[in-house]
Amino acid sequence: MEKEIISSIKSLRSKQKKLLNKKKETIIKINNLKLEEKKLIKQLKSMKKLDQLIVSIGFDKRWSTYNCIVKFKSFNFSFYLGKEVKIKNQIQQFYAVDISKKGIKFIKKEIKQIVISVVPNYLNKYNSKESISFTKIIELYVSSGEWSYWKEP
Repeated sequence: MEKEIISSIKSLRSKQKKLLNKKKETIIKINNLKLEEKKLIKQLKSMKKLDQLIVSIGFDKRWSTYNCIVKFKSFNFSFYLGKEVKIKNQIQQFYAVDISKKGIKFIKKEIKQIVISVVPNYLNKYNSKESISFTKIIELYVSSGEWSYWKEP
């Protein structure tokens, strides 16, 4: 009886060693898969970063004017917006209420929305940043029909 128990213990220990070896192999495989996943995620992020559209509004204190800076794919460019009053007058056509009393944060947000809706299509279609101006952006926005209100300026 004692020999049978000792034999069973040895058998259990042998099975335990085999399972531990399989566990180590499985952990190594899992870690390799995790590394591969990280590489693929990094690759995906870099691809998304290339297609990402970044629009910033800059202020020139010397002249109290604003510029729009755009980064999209391989395009990096900026264009002149003008003084705050001029900008408000140009985008007023998309609002039923008077926006002349709105703050610059509101105006910046609205300009970004307009640029975001127009610039990618323009750049993909013409593959050129030449002749982009705020006036051209407004014209493209009017023709796009992506506004909810519009009146002729």
